[in-house]
Amino acid sequence: MSDETGSRTDGEPTEATRGDAVHIHRPKPLKGFGDFLSEIAIIVVGILIALGGEQIVENLEWSHRVHEVEAAMRSELATDSRDAYYRLSTHTCALAKLSEIEAALDASRDRGAPVAPITPYRRPLRPWLSDEWENARSLQIASHIPNSRLTLWSQAYFWPEVLRDTQPREREAMSDLNTLSLNAGRLEPAERDRLFHALMKTRENLRLMDGAAGLMLTATARAGVVLSEAEKATELSRAREDFGDCAAAPDLTQFR
Repeated sequence: MSDETGSRTDGEPTEATRGDAVHIHRPKPLKGFGDFLSEIAIIVVGILIALGGEQIVENLEWSHRVHEVEAAMRSELATDSRDAYYRLSTHTCALAKLSEIEAALDASRDRGAPVAPITPYRRPLRPWLSDEWENARSLQIASHIPNSRLTLWSQAYFWPEVLRDTQPREREAMSDLNTLSLNAGRLEPAERDRLFHALMKTRENLRLMDGAAGLMLTATARAGVVLSEAEKATELSRAREDFGDCAAAPDLTQFR
């Protein structure tokens, strides 16, 4: 049945609409078991290609993240290395000051000589950074770094942690010793004994801190973070500005 425009109203397509109909191709029937296996093989290969592509993309993403993290760790360890070199440049200054204090205490104990006012004993205070290493571990980026490089990073970052943990004890012993700059003169035996104890603890912390600083420079160099001669010269110049001519370039061969 048609309306006035010639279109059928009973739901059947007309000649005018048959050309616009969607053609649906039925799958060809498989001729045998071989065709079935061929179809399965095509599907499996397609899945493997897709999975392989995803794995390649994921590997590239991790590689990029590892590259960024290692660059940040190099920069962080370079800062720690400069601080370590500065500290070691002032090692002879620290030894000289401690020897001066010990001589004054010895004279007070042996001859009852009054202790002359002494300028405070000083050591540099530094942050000893390891944030980038901690981030790499917490974000599981470290697990994607090759084992050979990961070992070098781990060894290099061991020493900033040692320095950061030891530094408060050094500051405490230093503060106890520097009371001598305020209460010089004739010392009571108890006060002198306390100062000798503070001197002993200060020397021990100096040995620990400067030893760790030297070993850190060796470890960071193995990880590929090596101070340039210009950087060493800059830190030595700063040390001499702060501590005077007693500052000297350290012998780093003793830490190898």
